[in-house]
Amino acid sequence: MLLGLISDIHGNMAALQAVLRDMEAQGAEKVLCLGDVVGYGPYPGECLDLVRRCGAVLMGNHEEALLYGAENFNPRAKRAIDWTRDHLKADGDEQTRKNRWHILQNLQLHCKVGQFLFTHASPRQPTREYIMPRDIANQPKMAEIFGLIEHVCFVGHTHLPGVFLADRTFNTPLQLWNHTYFIEPGEKAVVNIGSVGQPRDGDRRACYVMLDTDAGAPRAVFRRVDYDVEATAKAIEANEYLDNYLAERLRQGR
Repeated sequence: MLLGLISDIHGNMAALQAVLRDMEAQGAEKVLCLGDVVGYGPYPGECLDLVRRCGAVLMGNHEEALLYGAENFNPRAKRAIDWTRDHLKADGDEQTRKNRWHILQNLQLHCKVGQFLFTHASPRQPTREYIMPRDIANQPKMAEIFGLIEHVCFVGHTHLPGVFLADRTFNTPLQLWNHTYFIEPGEKAVVNIGSVGQPRDGDRRACYVMLDTDAGAPRAVFRRVDYDVEATAKAIEANEYLDNYLAERLRQGR
């Protein structure tokens, strides 16, 4: 099966639309969303409408904050979440609002396809724990995380795509042959699929993963997709509740 994996859309409708088009062209049979559909960006409702087609939508920390409060968020992130909550309560007709809130109120923390596990942040803490490249030096943390997975776990959250292996190595997509991680039988890995709507690895193009689950040759391919970054950045700047810094992050891919 060809699975399209997306995460960290953050209200960036143009990026999500571009990724979905590319995913369709690649032959994706099913789409899984690993969370953070909302937050930071100007089009949370439209992005929720688009992810309704996904086979599963998982809870990210921004959905968690939207539903239960953003007390631990930095001021600009909290302000964006508070605006998003108010916006979703008022935007669209009654059925549209019901559909969007139905998605938010029925989010899963994780899902499985065969031996592959999917969650937003970490198998140890599904919505909030960061697994960063520097953590390869943190042997106790990584040992516990790898002890919780059967084979390969796919995550988002950090907006930094790449592959962590149990031998405490980390490879970015650029360090992989043809941006592809070939999944070995019995190998344990944590694969960060990167961010659709707010990349932070220096490449401002939307990032996602195509996962081929073929038991004979499973592989995860990192893909980058161009979209109209400037249009989304200007929409952020036109919204008095969203910090202009969020627009500059899009322009810089950081």
